[in-house]
Amino acid sequence: MSLVGKFPDHLIDLIKTSKYVHVATASKDGMPSVSLMNYIYVPSSKTYISSDRSSDYIIFATLDNTEKYANILVNPMVSLLFHDWVTAKNLSVRKHSVSQTPTPEPSHATTTGVPESSKLLNLLQELNQAELFQMSATIRGHGTIIDPSSDESKHYKDLLLRANPDAHVFIQSDKTVIVKVKIESAKVTDNENNTSIYK
Repeated sequence: MSLVGKFPDHLIDLIKTSKYVHVATASKDGMPSVSLMNYIYVPSSKTYISSDRSSDYIIFATLDNTEKYANILVNPMVSLLFHDWVTAKNLSVRKHSVSQTPTPEPSHATTTGVPESSKLLNLLQELNQAELFQMSATIRGHGTIIDPSSDESKHYKDLLLRANPDAHVFIQSDKTVIVKVKIESAKVTDNENNTSIYK
């Protein structure tokens, strides 16, 4: 199923632009597991295999010794949680810049003249006051492990690396396998607790 025309634009934008997704899998006997993952969205028109061109996919990498990998082998049903942290994205940029500055002694000020503790306090106050939640989307789909020796695996690894260069050590590991999740349905909840289901 191609998302365009079936899912609302704001949901497609969320899937296209989020950096991370929570991936939920379950063992054969139903024991759940959740992981936070880098990913890419691949629309039906851009899939590597022509027979996949009727569906859109979420692609991520995992190690072949993980619970997630073992779960998908025996139970390919996967849930993916995307969350729209609009304000938090802006705050995290400031938080990152603060965290990159060496922490001074309590009596010292930063080069800006503002004590580091004041910057952190301001960040926490902004975070506390900000409306973080805009929309959550749960995507359900069917996960497939791609043969690590295939050209398809190499193709999607290259795309993952381009989108997530900071994860290159993980993506390029000899133990890494690529998983493609065929998107089958979505449930969207907004900050007014309105829920819509798309199939």
